Amino acid sequence: MKSEITTVDELLDSMTPPGARQADPARIRKAIVTGGDTGIGRYTALALAKDGCDVAFTYAHHREDADVTAGAIRRLGRKAYVHHMDLSMPENALPAVDAMVKDLGGIDIFVNNAGAMTMKRFPDLELSDLDHLFRINTFGAVLAIQRATRYMLGMDPDGNTSTFDDVANMARKVVTGEISSPRKTPGRIVVISSVHEHAASPLDTVYTMTKHALGGFIKCAAFSLAGTNITINGVRPGEIATPMNDEHPEEATDTDRKFLPARRVGHPSEIASMVRYLASDEAEYCNGLSYDVDGGFSIGEPMVMEGYQKAV
Repeated sequence: MKSEITTVDELLDSMTPPGARQADPARIRKAIVTGGDTGIGRYTALALAKDGCDVAFTYAHHREDADVTAGAIRRLGRKAYVHHMDLSMPENALPAVDAMVKDLGGIDIFVNNAGAMTMKRFPDLELSDLDHLFRINTFGAVLAIQRATRYMLGMDPDGNTSTFDDVANMARKVVTGEISSPRKTPGRIVVISSVHEHAASPLDTVYTMTKHALGGFIKCAAFSLAGTNITINGVRPGEIATPMNDEHPEEATDTDRKFLPARRVGHPSEIASMVRYLASDEAEYCNGLSYDVDGGFSIGEPMVMEGYQKAV
């Protein structure tokens, strides 16, 4: 069928997707990144700052690393705010998000990156292993995302004991036309998950469980937020050169991962690039899914798992 676009001007005008047409690209967006002191969170905070965002971020243990990240954000010409948040007590997410939203004067982007690993395997699990990792990776993440979402929607953060019921009710009213969306500019939530959201890790049963749970949450939250101008997506990194993996970013140049098509580990900035896109105005049609950035881990799972089994 012949295109209805008949001139160069019409073609150039049509390049802007619907989600980006209402938003001023020159506005300063306000972003929160949890666990932004090192690794993926650090490079995500820098990528968003480079993209014109003021950034508030959290750290759990290493203030000196957080200060270096903040200094780099400011060097890029953006504002940086640093807050402590220890999700081993999930309720700590609430005052931390409150403080960061206050510092920024609002919120447009929330990146949930804070997480931990245990290297504990079935059948040698203890209740304490399950409790600790679910508190950080799942319970704390959901509470932080929920708190940020309520701010994005202009709602009382403590209303209705902070459940998603009122958010879902508002979304339904938007979809049915009873009210217009409270957000005139896009809101973006990005969850840093893991390839172990869908592929079991023989090295860490509990970590795999927590990431599977996050994948389910992302799907449910996307339905709850339908029509509100807020999207939620996940990014599933493979092996990335970060302190969590006892690796330095420069090790991403070593081509010694024969079980991966990329033949190397990933650099944290490569995850940050995907987050930067999903946080952009142009990403409105991406919603409720998680995206692998894993050097081919997913397509080569049989080989990768053989490598894991040798490690075990």
